[in-house]
Amino acid sequence: MKPVFKLNPLSQLLALALCGAAGAQPVEHKLPDVVVTGAAIEKRLEDAPASIAVVTRADLERRPVQELAEVLGAVPGVTLTRNGNGVPGVQIRGLSSSYTLILVDGRRVNSGSAVFRGNDYDLGWVPAEEVERIEVVRGPMSSLYGSDAIGGVVNIITRKVGTHWRGSVRLDAIHQENRLAGDSHIAGFSFSGPIIDKQLGLKIYGGADKREADDPALNPAAANGARQAALPGLKNRYVSGQLAWTPSDQHTVTLDLDTSHRDHAGFKLERNALSLRHSGRYDFGRSDLRFYNDDTKNLTGTVTGQTNPNKSKTQVLDGKLSLPLDLLDQNLTIGGEIRHEELWDPANLAGSPGSPARTSPTTTVRQKAVFFEDEIKLAPDLALTLGDRYDDHENFGGHHSPRVYGVWHPAKAWTLRAGWAKAFRAPTLLQNSPDWGSPSCGSATVGCYIVGSRELQPETSTSKELGAAFDGGAWHVGLTVYDTQLKNMLDINNRTSNKTLAPTYANFVGFLPDGRPMFRYQNLASVKSRGAELSSRFTVSPTLSLRANYTYTDAKNTSGAIALPLTYRSKHVANLGADWQALPQLGLSLSGRYNGAQYISVPSNGQNLVQAPAYSVFDASAAWTVNPTFTVRAGLLNLADKTVDRETSNEFNEEGRRLYVSATARF
Repeated sequence: MKPVFKLNPLSQLLALALCGAAGAQPVEHKLPDVVVTGAAIEKRLEDAPASIAVVTRADLERRPVQELAEVLGAVPGVTLTRNGNGVPGVQIRGLSSSYTLILVDGRRVNSGSAVFRGNDYDLGWVPAEEVERIEVVRGPMSSLYGSDAIGGVVNIITRKVGTHWRGSVRLDAIHQENRLAGDSHIAGFSFSGPIIDKQLGLKIYGGADKREADDPALNPAAANGARQAALPGLKNRYVSGQLAWTPSDQHTVTLDLDTSHRDHAGFKLERNALSLRHSGRYDFGRSDLRFYNDDTKNLTGTVTGQTNPNKSKTQVLDGKLSLPLDLLDQNLTIGGEIRHEELWDPANLAGSPGSPARTSPTTTVRQKAVFFEDEIKLAPDLALTLGDRYDDHENFGGHHSPRVYGVWHPAKAWTLRAGWAKAFRAPTLLQNSPDWGSPSCGSATVGCYIVGSRELQPETSTSKELGAAFDGGAWHVGLTVYDTQLKNMLDINNRTSNKTLAPTYANFVGFLPDGRPMFRYQNLASVKSRGAELSSRFTVSPTLSLRANYTYTDAKNTSGAIALPLTYRSKHVANLGADWQALPQLGLSLSGRYNGAQYISVPSNGQNLVQAPAYSVFDASAAWTVNPTFTVRAGLLNLADKTVDRETSNEFNEEGRRLYVSATARF
């Protein structure tokens, strides 16, 4: 097929770059003064007791963002994986996306119990236009956030209600050069301001996006004539609101309401959430108390071709109290959490086919926790953070998650970090329920069947990291190395529809009355992930800045006689970018991403491993500020039209060259 348009975008971009004008305005890439995710209280980024990267509003504005995960692939230590519907999942330091805790303004978001497979929903509740920044903590943070934070934390921080009314509308369109691939359209809006000056404020934001389905002929046919299914359509819409009441300078009360509807490949999810929060400041310290309720409805179910709705509910009450202490210049934070999770799933909680019917389609679990974190200033330039969290899980008893972290500034502009942490993660409601089951192995009738298990043990991890950074003002460079060992990893990859081979699997349970083999979730003895993260940025001039990072990841399943690589973890990933304010009204950006070779199939016997080759993708964009209230953007994604066609249903297509245009109006 001939492309719709033929051009040499890279040459045009370079030619435009050589025509720079004098009088250009500075490029703005200011990182936030403080971050709030890596410690119990906000800290300066260079003082935070964790490895933290920040995605700023400027980063989000460089390109259209249908899923926030797309921009996180440029963060050191982060790699993206996608299931068959093409939406990215966030992997941190070689651990799968299920080990990444997603927060929105500090509130946990988790659709896992309602979705089971293809849980690609948790990063899509907030439109990019309303995001102030995204803080990514690499490494375990279970001492503060509990289960699910073994790999790291992604905290999406939205814009605050301002002292003056503001609003914006943004429209994006993405046009595929290959007309067999689906186009995308994105719309978002937000407005906020004071209802009562300095006392009561209102914020409302929302949006919708849609990606058209690919033509079935997009993926090439294999030698046997078989063809992988094309990407089906994706549709999302969301609306959120917040009331912020400030009765005095020392107290703030916020009420948040969210409603969302997401349709991914025909699997439809609705989410309604409520949060009530009080923050207070006192002579002796500060407090934070919050209750939130999250209801998620899976309107379709989890089996292709069937409609088996389910719903999950999460209710959380958490709070913390921070107390500055004169002794050794300490800041002590103590807190606690009570969490209740519930899953209603009459189709999949009915017991396996042929077994006695279960009396209740609901399963629940309760978890309580207390934690502390103490930052001790051993010297003006040396801080030690000690922390621990004790979780009391209804099914798995008590577990500690201790953490020790040191930050030292040996000289001006230098920062050295070192940390050690343990973390724990309990099986989900469905993994732990022997009454839960679901068809698998590619078919709801002739494949296999997987079930939960009471024999599972919680996962635990031990992680160490060491880092150094230099910030010389005009340029910054940082290097972090880490080692993570995960024990009792939960796994369901060992399964097959082959009735002869099935009994040889360690997690084989038996056969259903219709002959399908059954497999239960199991624990793998150990997984190890080691790696290095190198990042840098350089301000060449007031109008030109460069950025680059490199991530090395060595993640292996070390449970068997030989260590096996984990799938969809590129050992080598690199990102680079350049931002140039060519004219006072015109900004240009160029970015590149290198994905090293990665295994896409690793049989448990270690034979016949399948590896996908390395590839690189480059994007270019331009932003024209027509006036202070109106900006238009345009760009080309995947300049060289480097495509990667999926070979299995669990993979994704790396989309080819695409033109995008965007317009933002602010008032």
